[in-house]
Amino acid sequence: MAQQETGSSTNILGLVNSTIDLPTMPEVLIKLNEVMARPDASAADVAKVISADPAVATNILRIVNSAYYGLQVRVSSVSLAISVMGFNMAKKVALKAAVFSSFGKRREKIQHFDPAGFWRHAVFAGVAARTLAGKSTVFADTHPEDAYIAGLLHDIGKIILMEKSAPRYLALLRKSVQQKRSEIEVEPEDLGFTHADVGSVLAIKWALPEDLAIAIRYHHSPAKDPFHRSLSSLIHLADHLAWRGGTPSTVGTPMGTLDPDCYSQIGLDPAQVEELLPQIHEDFAASELPW
Repeated sequence: MAQQETGSSTNILGLVNSTIDLPTMPEVLIKLNEVMARPDASAADVAKVISADPAVATNILRIVNSAYYGLQVRVSSVSLAISVMGFNMAKKVALKAAVFSSFGKRREKIQHFDPAGFWRHAVFAGVAARTLAGKSTVFADTHPEDAYIAGLLHDIGKIILMEKSAPRYLALLRKSVQQKRSEIEVEPEDLGFTHADVGSVLAIKWALPEDLAIAIRYHHSPAKDPFHRSLSSLIHLADHLAWRGGTPSTVGTPMGTLDPDCYSQIGLDPAQVEELLPQIHEDFAASELPW
């Protein structure tokens, strides 16, 4: 199974790379990877990289001063903020800020694609994934922020298709609406790959964690994930809850089919998930969207 998937992954990777001009990793992430790979790296070294990117520095300070950390004194130094939250958390915040800087620029709605609606969907899925993971023993060793990032980035392939291949992607969305078939059904026919494949290849190109790249690829078909089925199932359900909650990623297209096995894979039954919905909606309402 794994060998077959590896061959398939290689083909998809080549197909996506030859069709879509994927964006390169933001400079702040490249430099952070370089600095954090050094065994003698200090908070000051990491702070120097982050301070050069105002969007990332602002996010670092906002988060470290949030109720989550419960600090008694306001932190205004990036270096001190990194000492408080740690290198790994700082890198996760940098990733989110870099993604919003690269892809979050406000644009007007075009036919069946509304950028503001897309990011609302992404943030809702991130919040849902974090909440579900926090209540499941399956994800006891997973940092809540990792679950959030997986949910946030699961559909990143759609915004890349919109930016790099808009005419084809908009035609595909029209077909999805007219035929009342989900995008994930139409995409292989019209593109030869799916938005999930595009997002996964971007994650690989940006050297993001392997489990994240794989979960992005299989978030519509977690049963096919040979490596990280619990994470892809978590994102699959978070995506479904976002659609159900009135925050679809595209306009007028049908919602994909839910794989009922996702509940057992994440260690929560449907009733437990329903009980968590008010908290998910509350946390989403309190979240800061990228604009």
